[in-house]
Amino acid sequence: MKKTLILFGICLLFASNNNAQQTALNSQYLYNDFAINPAVAGSKNYSPLSLSVRRQWLGIDEAPVTQNLMLHGFLGQHTGGGIHLYNDASGPSKRTGLSTSFAYHVKTGKLSKLSFGLSGSITQFSIDRDKLITQVPGDIAVMNSISHVIADANFGILWKGDRHFIGVSGFNLLENKSNINALTTPVNNSLDRVFYAHAGYNFKVGALIDIQPSTIFRYMLNTPYQFDGNLKITLKDLYWIGTSYRHQDAIAIMGGIEIGNIMFGYTYDIGISDIKTYNDGTHEVFLGMKLNRGDNGKTPWKKRNRIYSGYSADS
Repeated sequence: MKKTLILFGICLLFASNNNAQQTALNSQYLYNDFAINPAVAGSKNYSPLSLSVRRQWLGIDEAPVTQNLMLHGFLGQHTGGGIHLYNDASGPSKRTGLSTSFAYHVKTGKLSKLSFGLSGSITQFSIDRDKLITQVPGDIAVMNSISHVIADANFGILWKGDRHFIGVSGFNLLENKSNINALTTPVNNSLDRVFYAHAGYNFKVGALIDIQPSTIFRYMLNTPYQFDGNLKITLKDLYWIGTSYRHQDAIAIMGGIEIGNIMFGYTYDIGISDIKTYNDGTHEVFLGMKLNRGDNGKTPWKKRNRIYSGYSADS
């Protein structure tokens, strides 16, 4: 039992260092910012449908594996909505859930708008007893481990223009608690609040190249803060490469391509933390579709369809 608890503790330590178990880490937010801010719902001139799979710390057994399926789009007069399905497994623990978002957009200029978003989430936390092998048969620490379903709420604010974006968001606002390990002395596992702040600016270089520096700041209560510095270069609005520095954790190298309405992206994280010698890096794959886009996405929705006449479009 002692060795098992040590291994489980190491997994939890690694997870808490990256805000996992409660809010999964991902590197593709540069291309899919709906993952970190519900106010993004309906802020684009198309409806992005995306699937991402992240395999963290290759070479370490039972390291975190995360899948995300997301869809959001413009609903009507100044409103947007979205849905997010997620699954995050790390060792014997697992987090599976659903989040639905609603956003309201206010025009602040010819090509800019201020968006407010709210989302509600339902998450099931569970522990796989079959992955916990103990020296004592029927150990109470394992046999009493059960799954719990927790509801919570999130919010976001986004100011976005033709070239810039600035946003803040918060997750797990209610901080609901769950006793996953129902031992003689209950252990309460709370959904700690997580806050994000992100901003970036897109510089046009000639007619074909865009350079976008950006940053994101994360803070979960009772854990160290974390921030990323990013640089993304886009060619002809079809190909992009980028790099990201995650404070005291990793350097990410990423790239992507857009073929018609299909998007594909890949990220490789090179670890720089103390566990870098124990793994072969992290892989993340992103696949997306731009729905309701129209002919090559060159004409704004409001000019193609009267139902979107109140929408200030951007790419």
